[in-house]
Amino acid sequence: MRNTPADKQPMFNRRNLFGATAAGLAASSLAACATSGSDDEGGEVTVGEDAENPFGVDPAAPLNVVIFDGGFGQDYAVSHQALYKETFPESEIEFMATQAIAETQQPRFAEGKPADVLDNSGASQIPMDALVSDGELAELTPLLDAPSYDDPEVTVRDTLRDGVLEAGTFNGKVYALNYVFNAWTIWYDAKLFRDQGWTPPTTWEEMLALCPTIQAAGIAPWTYAGQHPVYLYDMFLMLAGRHGGAQVLKDIDNLKEGAWSNESVALAAEAMHGLGEAGYLLDGSAGIDHIQSQTAFNNNEAAFLPCGSWLPNEQRAIAPADFEYAPMGVPYLEGSAQPGLISAGGDEPFVVPKNATNLAGAYEYLRIMLSKEGSQIFGDTVQATTVVKGVELDNPTAKMTNELVSNPDDMFQPQFRYWYTKMNEEVRPALGQLINAETTPEAFIERMQTVADDTAADDTIEKFTHDD
Repeated sequence: MRNTPADKQPMFNRRNLFGATAAGLAASSLAACATSGSDDEGGEVTVGEDAENPFGVDPAAPLNVVIFDGGFGQDYAVSHQALYKETFPESEIEFMATQAIAETQQPRFAEGKPADVLDNSGASQIPMDALVSDGELAELTPLLDAPSYDDPEVTVRDTLRDGVLEAGTFNGKVYALNYVFNAWTIWYDAKLFRDQGWTPPTTWEEMLALCPTIQAAGIAPWTYAGQHPVYLYDMFLMLAGRHGGAQVLKDIDNLKEGAWSNESVALAAEAMHGLGEAGYLLDGSAGIDHIQSQTAFNNNEAAFLPCGSWLPNEQRAIAPADFEYAPMGVPYLEGSAQPGLISAGGDEPFVVPKNATNLAGAYEYLRIMLSKEGSQIFGDTVQATTVVKGVELDNPTAKMTNELVSNPDDMFQPQFRYWYTKMNEEVRPALGQLINAETTPEAFIERMQTVADDTAADDTIEKFTHDD
């Protein structure tokens, strides 16, 4: 079985999440659940009567914030910290922006000295299933039930767009605030398509019919981040979900017996396999990373690129001035039951460790992030859609993305790669081999069904389910 470079990234599961730390760490610190130096019952923060300081933040208490320095950068976080300092000028904020989240933060969890606020994102994300199952995260109900920053008569929960909490919810409890409203789409250059007289395809058949024309213009139809084939995850699952409906994807997440053998999943596997078999991938795609694939896309070396809605912001410093980012849904297969289905909702998970030193300050920092001013700062800075309702962004990419997600009934975020580390580790190389026609659709299905069955049968793995 061939491994891609992405498979060499450090990953952690429940058994080894805290096993890679210095040998001198006390065993008691690994199991600690107490916060803010309180007793073992947890020292939980409750919502008080003061609408301006509902969590009772100590104005002089320091705050430690760690941000993933990826497609959204760190400028927005610096601005959020300035807002926090306006309210609590005595507080000293220790701030770090890094792409090495697991490498830098996993040892801190093991020592019982985690950050107060952690943006647990990126390729080196600490697996959420491990953090939740091991009791390392504070539940965010106090934040959601608190008065919103702008209107004490409205709770924080009621300021959020529909569906954005689902990705951070584990068996009914919210452990992550996904701060970005993201949609996984297929991107194309509207100017290129306009100049060439090409119509963006809506169906898989239309896309396949267009591919030879694209090749005749000296352009590869598709590319993707081969070193990180997880970029194919939502594309593949939306193919299956659009054909059979969202329940097909819920069954996969819920580890339902035989879910991977569903006809719609099989057809999606055949379709993905067909791209590589027909030679529709940019040469060398299997070996490039996300920056290289995005650069090739910007250079019109490939016409289609699967990626999230952060792409224009991530590339704005290097994309050609006349490049026109345009998103479209995954072209759907013939006979699709839910052709408008899209993977969209909350993304970029911010968590509060249960053992945070300044738990109240962490909740307040997130409350400020969810204010209209905080959300506007984020949206304007990174040109991405916010999870807070009523924040208008004056950029065409956000507007086009919003059009794709105009129907809440067509939004669904597949979760198994967040819920089950073992399945996440398996699906990455499996998808890469599938799209490059290095394995058969049947072998892919068998491989994923096997790991799903193994996960379901493993009593040491905590199980999570969607609420139907």
